[in-house]
Amino acid sequence: MRIRSLRSSAIAALALLVIVATAVGCGSSNKSSTTSGGSASTTATTTSGSSAKDIKVGAALIGPKNDKSFNQSAYEGILKAQQAHPELKLTSTLENRDNASNQTDAVQTLAPIDNVMVGVSASFGPVFDATADKFPNTTFVTLFGAPKQFHKNVYSFVPDRGFPAYEAGVIAAHLTKKKIVGFIGGADIPPTEQSLAGFTAGVHSVDPSIKILKNIIGDFNDVAKAKAATSAMLTDGADVMLPYLDAGIAGAFAAGKAAGTNPPMFKLDLPDCSSYSNLIGTDVGDNTVATDLMLEKIATKSLSPAGEAVYAGLENPSLQRLQLCPKYKKLIGSVAQKTVNDLNSGKIKLPTNALNPRPDWPWRQGFDGEVHNAGATG
Repeated sequence: MRIRSLRSSAIAALALLVIVATAVGCGSSNKSSTTSGGSASTTATTTSGSSAKDIKVGAALIGPKNDKSFNQSAYEGILKAQQAHPELKLTSTLENRDNASNQTDAVQTLAPIDNVMVGVSASFGPVFDATADKFPNTTFVTLFGAPKQFHKNVYSFVPDRGFPAYEAGVIAAHLTKKKIVGFIGGADIPPTEQSLAGFTAGVHSVDPSIKILKNIIGDFNDVAKAKAATSAMLTDGADVMLPYLDAGIAGAFAAGKAAGTNPPMFKLDLPDCSSYSNLIGTDVGDNTVATDLMLEKIATKSLSPAGEAVYAGLENPSLQRLQLCPKYKKLIGSVAQKTVNDLNSGKIKLPTNALNPRPDWPWRQGFDGEVHNAGATG
């Protein structure tokens, strides 16, 4: 699933020399600190003894790096990229950067000292719109979203989350007995909105009469809010759930257990069938693979010379898929596969609000896809 093409060491070395020649000159950093305050915390992991050929990488996560979901998978992708490309040096990981203010602070902290800054969340797109041009020698990476404007130093990975959510909706419609299903979203950002739109379309493609309960709780990681929202939906009759959450997923499953019903549920990003007997499957936007590939492409200068976005549907399951647990794969696997085939062939068209709008600056469908608007400069 995560096989990458081999590159000769000579090509890699040449690419690195080009990157270093254009990267920000940085003084060595030997500080290591952990601070916290309010909703934001910072964990700084500093690499000492860096050489002139090192590519310093700083990461800012919307949540904690141990959330067993979105942020953890991205963090693991950075570590994986380092293993394959030792010249990549992770200097700092800033956690719980969950609003524009502390995300802007993260840019101001990392961009002056790092060659590459990774923003783990679609919400970094607007922040990079406002800040990236101030640091022209820093390469910025956004994961799961893109800025609205073109910046020659910004690269983005943008999965259309409506695709796996549509598939989840089809499955939920087949599993519900009460004709009531539930969707609980975290932060109100494009991936959440697209997933809700895709899930709704998928459910109603099977049975338009099915009722869909919806609640956007405003936080991917608030366990208490997730539990309360789930409990309310269970009281209102929902018997299949898509909690579009990160660490908050623990609250959703706890509510199901407390209710004594353990309704079938989905989760995000990191499959965990052994921990939840009622887990249907995982809506995987494989942040580990995406982050690893983005950093590899940047380290080897395999993307466009100046800024682009990479979009993904379900055509490459190593990047995005709905991964069913064994029990449900036996039960509903054929329906799921037909849905995927119909989405990939274009037989099923997603509603516009389930998709990311394509920009008028360079982008490609998949990492190896044709570059659209190759000559555009924004």
